[in-house]
Amino acid sequence: MARPDARPSRARPTAVPSDPAAPLPTEFLTGPRVFARRLAPTDPVAWRYLGVVALSAALSGVAYAALVRPSVTLAAGLAGGASPLLVHVTNAIGGAFLAMFTFVLMWLLGWLGAGRPGRAAEVYGASFALLPPLYLLVTVVALLTPRDAWMPAAGALAQAGSDNQAVQRLALAGLARTPAAFLLLAVTMLGTAAQCALSFPAFRELTGRPGRALLGALLPLLPALAVGFIALAPLLFQR
Repeated sequence: MARPDARPSRARPTAVPSDPAAPLPTEFLTGPRVFARRLAPTDPVAWRYLGVVALSAALSGVAYAALVRPSVTLAAGLAGGASPLLVHVTNAIGGAFLAMFTFVLMWLLGWLGAGRPGRAAEVYGASFALLPPLYLLVTVVALLTPRDAWMPAAGALAQAGSDNQAVQRLALAGLARTPAAFLLLAVTMLGTAAQCALSFPAFRELTGRPGRALLGALLPLLPALAVGFIALAPLLFQR
């Protein structure tokens, strides 16, 4: 007669449930509410979408530097002064800094409006996925702008003489009337407005409170637009 096996049976290890995957930032553009539903069960991580913010900021600086590049090059060629390359890099870094500052502003004011459940850092961070293709378009249009579209009159340049700043102002006045300048202004202002508009349904889904969601979308709007206006002021005031 066979003896029953007295060895204790080994318990099978239970599978540890994996954490839900966070949505891609591009999903925010196609469906903010669906994005928020997928984001809700994940752990809050303020820097989750910082990469797309940094990319957008870098391309913003490149777009601005590409737009004003002819004025810097012309001034350096006619009146001398600082190295054009150094000025181009400074313009790009300045534009990128203001874009990052805009994100921080939107994050803090969005958090103030929508509260902690709104997860403003992640919502607004993902919203920056809207901007990189637009900044690339601005850069391409700026680089393809013909010289005749912005070149100051010969008499005005002769009057400016060797004054580097005067030559730059004349060139900027011409560049401010180009399609690239109009496109950059539209992307900066309308893009910011679109970010805030898209954030409302995401905040509403995350907070469940329409009033807080509206505050999270509206509080950053005017300050962010003001930063964009300041960034483009050298062009706008030359019109």
